[in-house]
Amino acid sequence: MKQTISLEILDIHCSKCAKKIALALEQTAGVENSEVDYSGKQATVKIENLIVSSYKIKMMLIALGFSAMLL
Repeated sequence: MKQTISLEILDIHCSKCAKKIALALEQTAGVENSEVDYSGKQATVKIENLIVSSYKIKMMLIALGFSAMLL
């Protein structure tokens, strides 16, 4: 089942941070599409939730060094 999740990423500061997050999301199994907006400090991710959970996406961003909160 497909699901779109939104995350607030308060400590994203620049386009380089956004690219780092986008690359990690692209390489994650179950992620179909993602958009990272560093000026809005948010990411929108379309996932196949039978493969990956919203919690796993959040924890992956935390492991990359960013605080992430599901909206």
